[in-house]
Amino acid sequence: EEAELLAQGIGGNITMSRALAESAHGLTLNESRVMMLAMRSVNPRQSPLKYAKYNQAVRVKVTAAEFGELAALQTGEQGYTNRAAYEGLKAACEKLYERSATWREGGKLVRMRWCFKSTYHEKEAWADIAYSPDITPHLFMLREKFVRYRLEYARGLRSLYSTNLLRLLMTQKDTGFKSIYLDEFRTIMEVPESYRYADIKRYCITAPVKELNDKA
Repeated sequence: EEAELLAQGIGGNITMSRALAESAHGLTLNESRVMMLAMRSVNPRQSPLKYAKYNQAVRVKVTAAEFGELAALQTGEQGYTNRAAYEGLKAACEKLYERSATWREGGKLVRMRWCFKSTYHEKEAWADIAYSPDITPHLFMLREKFVRYRLEYARGLRSLYSTNLLRLLMTQKDTGFKSIYLDEFRTIMEVPESYRYADIKRYCITAPVKELNDKA
């Protein structure tokens, strides 16, 4: 099944719990691309044990070629992967261990690491991503309160605000309407505290909406 997903290029779906979809992901654009590719590489209806060898953590493979396709990087002569894909994947792996998703559950602030290990295999041009055990309930065996959208919607997006807004909008794709308080929007979109409303509108609403309309 994993081979079938990889054969689809950047086909497949991204599925996660609603709580995770409405959280601050704390990722750079390249790191977000890696985690989106990692999420589409698993079947959310199955047990994470299928992807965990020897009772270890869930591990998935993300290749530089997939990364380059999601980032819409032009291939070189004879179809070779763009050098920027190798560099982007490697740079993302260097910081993924430090990244956490953050959201509120009532009065509690929850922070959860994305992974406990990320290894870039430079000579083979792929990354080995080992999910944090705490994150797996938000990716596997999801029966209700989950969000799903096609990975191809994120292809070629150049702004982290665009990927964040895409995820936020997909929480309401069935109704087509989303009502949200500004403070909550700031958190999910990861807007700097220094941004005034005019800045939020310009950089976090108007520009991402245009990019999503153009590319997604």
